Amino acid sequence: REEDNVSSYSTTAVPSTVSSPSTGTSSKTVGQTATSPGPDYPAISTLSEDHVQDTQQYLDFVHGQCEKLNIPPETTLSAPRLLILPKNYTKHPLLYASNPKTGSTSFKKWLLRISGSQVPFSEMHGVHNAGMAQKYTPFKMLLKTQPATMTLEETIKPYFKLGFVRNPLTRLLSGFRDKVLRRPGTRDNKRIYAADKTVTPDSPDTAKFRVFVDLILSGEIKNMHFTEQWQKMKVCSWPYDLLANTETTTQQIKIVQSKSNTEEFDFPGSRSEQGQDSVATVALAHEFYDGIEADTMKKLYEYYKWDYLILGYTRLDDPNFPYVNIHQTYNYSETNYMDDH
Repeated sequence: REEDNVSSYSTTAVPSTVSSPSTGTSSKTVGQTATSPGPDYPAISTLSEDHVQDTQQYLDFVHGQCEKLNIPPETTLSAPRLLILPKNYTKHPLLYASNPKTGSTSFKKWLLRISGSQVPFSEMHGVHNAGMAQKYTPFKMLLKTQPATMTLEETIKPYFKLGFVRNPLTRLLSGFRDKVLRRPGTRDNKRIYAADKTVTPDSPDTAKFRVFVDLILSGEIKNMHFTEQWQKMKVCSWPYDLLANTETTTQQIKIVQSKSNTEEFDFPGSRSEQGQDSVATVALAHEFYDGIEADTMKKLYEYYKWDYLILGYTRLDDPNFPYVNIHQTYNYSETNYMDDH
């Protein structure tokens, strides 16, 4: 598989609104580092259109954070881990950096439509499989057509370069629901049951998630779907024209369409919009994360701290969650990347 290293398992449907028998409510003070969201907070718009980041302002913020945090600059430009283009990239000059669990399935389906496929989006399957590369253009194939003397900067200059990033908490939860709950036979499921004998396949999904988070933090579960985004997406060095946020895809995809001559191609709705996956909702995030001890949540924020610091995402207890707020400030153990490494 091109997008992940999980074999093909039979999948299990996961309800979109209530994921488990657990209601997620508890009298314990867990899963928070500050005051819980509630009536004391000022009214914050839950409409994604009210949280769209200005393209250049957000790029400037990210690059400014990279410099402020002392992220070492690349001496030679290198590409993100997976770059693809539509088959007809000369007509639609779009260069997409794929980031797992940020809407990459929808985006690859869209690339297939741009490339000429008439298959309904609902019937496009296996879009991450290596064989699908023949349906669109992997960047490495484009490189083979360029003169040996052409630099990477010169090669990518004609294309609209974009990638998506996502709030680490909703991205992790989305990964858990997709790679664990929908694939009950995987090694990660077995690791969960082995780590905590009180958790079984019949346990609430929130209980499984609690153990899953512990295994992520201990390094026993390693998967690119659960790791930090900023490095593999090279947000500090790759010359993105648009670094979009999954939370505001509906609005930002219009920018992509106008810049790549793709207005005629409708963008497929996400699983969330189709009622199959609601991981981006505040309520579902609280259902899962409120069952995690506060000390573990602190470790989780530290685990993803460079994503939070560089990308400007909000924590669960922020009234703007899960959107970006480039003006928020959080305390972390170390905010100088070189000192931390």
